[in-house]
Amino acid sequence: MLKISTKLSNTLSLVIAVIFFLACIVCAFFLPTVVNMLIDTPDNIGNREAITQFGRVFVHIVSYVLLAVFTLADALLMFLLIRVRKGYVFTPLSVSLIRGVSWCLLLVCVAFALLGAYFQLAFIMAFLAMFLGICLRVVKNVIEEATEIKSENDLTV
Repeated sequence: MLKISTKLSNTLSLVIAVIFFLACIVCAFFLPTVVNMLIDTPDNIGNREAITQFGRVFVHIVSYVLLAVFTLADALLMFLLIRVRKGYVFTPLSVSLIRGVSWCLLLVCVAFALLGAYFQLAFIMAFLAMFLGICLRVVKNVIEEATEIKSENDLTV
């Protein structure tokens, strides 16, 4: 297994997060075209052209909400990575950042579940987002407990 240093790993994660953030911004400009192409693509049920105008607007709105939530979650992760780089891991703010990302994933779950009415594969994405959200909630609880233990230890010294 390839082993890289902690600093390099953090830097690599931060670079990937910045690239993803920039991709989200660029994606905002192309999202209407991509969503229209997705709606017009035939699937195993038939062509989605039967989607009403309201349905098309709904899918566009949910797509922009998803993009905004992804961008917010990525910004929270970048801020967390910067804090980790500075050594501020077990702090209440770091716990709050992880909590924010987990809530973003749970919101993504709801958004994909709503899109499931038009795109059946969206239900799989909703399931995955729910699972990742729960995993992050567990990590948040572990970090929060470690933060409390660290805080108690700092007071005894």
